[in-house]
Amino acid sequence: EEEEEESLPGCTLFIKNLNFNTTEETLKEVFSKAGTVKSCSVSKKKNKAGALLSMGFGFVEYRKPEQAQKALRQLQGHVVDGHKVEVRISERATKPALTSARKKQVPRKQTTSKILVRNIPFQADSREIRELFSTFGELKTVRLPKKMTGTGTHRGFGFVDFLTKQDAKRAFHALCHSTHLYGRRLVLEWADSEVSLQTLRRKTAKHFHEPPKKKRSVVLDEILEQLEDSENDSEEQTLQLRAGTERGC
Repeated sequence: EEEEEESLPGCTLFIKNLNFNTTEETLKEVFSKAGTVKSCSVSKKKNKAGALLSMGFGFVEYRKPEQAQKALRQLQGHVVDGHKVEVRISERATKPALTSARKKQVPRKQTTSKILVRNIPFQADSREIRELFSTFGELKTVRLPKKMTGTGTHRGFGFVDFLTKQDAKRAFHALCHSTHLYGRRLVLEWADSEVSLQTLRRKTAKHFHEPPKKKRSVVLDEILEQLEDSENDSEEQTLQLRAGTERGC
């Protein structure tokens, strides 16, 4: 992989509400008014025919943070190809951090139709994840485990299970390299039945620079792990587990 020049924090803008026909050349031309554009990209995904289609958002990186701030002031709400774009400073990590993430994401051999998706922004919901992945085939389930604090927000990771391994493989290879939601790059792995929720929580907490929080009930955590990792549990077994949880609490 070619070496990339390190980026300064605050140089990258997240551009939302793009016209699906807007090209990277047009985007670069518009945002060059505020300063020298170092790189410009429109996020894309493949349709069932294999053609790349715009996802309606993109990124513009400047050489200096001041240029990004200038663009933020001058081009917020600017009309590009008939669409009023939304602009904000991207939370996307600098280039070296992305390179490191790619190296960590060496896919293990596929043994399932289920994909583990990490680094999901907290603004995103299961509907958006479903829309993104359903392009590649019929989905069995989409699950975003919730926090136990009663806030209703998810933990920053989820599971996407396809009906067939072929569809799952196609989605994985299309989306694993550079797919962003709300400025965050999604990290895909093949779900491993032996990976516990505790492990995923630690990984997610570390990724968001938050220390793992102690849970209210060890018994409840163990039950949740079994529910997530065992797809073949019968309905009767599931009910028994839930009953055991209530007794333990």
